[in-house]
Amino acid sequence: MAPRTHRAPLTDRGARWNLVFIWVVIVVGLLAAIGCVGYTLNESLISYSACGVRTVACGDAGWYSSMGLTFFGGFAVVITAGGLGIRRRHRTSGLWYPLAGLGGVLLLTAVAVVLLKSLTST
Repeated sequence: MAPRTHRAPLTDRGARWNLVFIWVVIVVGLLAAIGCVGYTLNESLISYSACGVRTVACGDAGWYSSMGLTFFGGFAVVITAGGLGIRRRHRTSGLWYPLAGLGGVLLLTAVAVVLLKSLTST
């Protein structure tokens, strides 16, 4: 079996550009998290206005679980992934962590909306 080859770390200039790109993706991720919280809030208001028209009562579990998942989970994913990316800025893999965090925010928002719709039956 051949020995594993290790990639050389980035130069200082390459690491600096990698760090700039990481911060750009972190800022985009935070803005996406804010947008996702707004989207989930909008879906919550639509669901609860539909609940007000029906005679069946809707509980608050959909509101609390979806907003908590999107708000706290979304920001936690972006900040954690950004921190991991900053720690690995001297490697070419450093940028993948904030990109994964951005995908995590979108995935958490989708899960929150599905959870909201299922708990409020709208």
